[in-house]
Amino acid sequence: MTRKSVLTTAVLVFFTLIFLSPERLFALDNIDLAKIEQHFKNSYGVYLPSGFTVKVTKGKDSEMKGFKEGAYEIGFPDGRSRTFPFLASRDGKFLIMGGSTIKVDEMEKTEVAGVRQGFLMNDGKQVPILVSRDRKTIIVGKLENLNENPNTEAMRKISLENIPSKGDPEAQVVVVEYSDFQCSYCARAANQVADLLQDYKGKIRFFYKQFPLPFHKWAEEASIASLCVYEQSNEKFWKIHDSIFEKQPEIKVADAKKTFAGMARGLGVDMKKYDECVESERVKRRIASDIEEGRSIGISGTPTFVVDGFVVSAGANMQAVRNAVDYRLSLNSENSGK
Repeated sequence: MTRKSVLTTAVLVFFTLIFLSPERLFALDNIDLAKIEQHFKNSYGVYLPSGFTVKVTKGKDSEMKGFKEGAYEIGFPDGRSRTFPFLASRDGKFLIMGGSTIKVDEMEKTEVAGVRQGFLMNDGKQVPILVSRDRKTIIVGKLENLNENPNTEAMRKISLENIPSKGDPEAQVVVVEYSDFQCSYCARAANQVADLLQDYKGKIRFFYKQFPLPFHKWAEEASIASLCVYEQSNEKFWKIHDSIFEKQPEIKVADAKKTFAGMARGLGVDMKKYDECVESERVKRRIASDIEEGRSIGISGTPTFVVDGFVVSAGANMQAVRNAVDYRLSLNSENSGK
């Protein structure tokens, strides 16, 4: 075979691989898509609503030798969808659900020589890990500095400038909520927050941060609308906040944007400014900033509350938040008596 024919063959192979579908990419190995889809149904179908669909999407080489990356795309009867990553061995015998990988060289350096720290995702949650200097040992855990207060460090990462808030500006305890307007647990928590503020009147200052989850289809639209109202009035922000949670079960993806605009109009905001804000990129950047900030302190779900730096994943149980507030108030009382 001549050099020219060898080059021609190589080029043909290259372009063939580029245009292969995910199914064809998997087909190059011994990976059976139908078998993978059935495995998901057998393992997790009992936890999903009747009428769900499952389809394998994606298919590319993994950095883990001998495996391909893939993803399940799960469709729900109400039109929502959610994607779950996996790794499949080339011989078609093994599957790793989750399949998140991390490059050691890209992990953050620590103050301990040679030790790096990072996170792996497990069931949507961040799991902190440490890797030793020789890369032979992985520790599931977080490196903590005994000379620093971890709660102070968490609060240092949270910006409280120009954020929707309630309560006495001079209050002893700061409570920050990271929330999602489409989250049912957040809706329940919203009612309980009102009681919290009443019971601890004058003692806490409450801030609201945006944390729309990617699988909630209108949550980001709601965040955008609420922040565009907030740009005109903190008081009216809380009114649209309450309205969205009250009407949460009635809101549909198709007309969510129109619904939120109607709520804003009913509050008497300047609609020209509101519309300009909704279409701008600045409010999307602000939401992204809230999400990045939350993740930097370990938040992955909603609602999550931060009480003077204590991260409380309370769900619909506000008693944990109350306990944290009581503890902080007791510490403040002790320190003031010294």
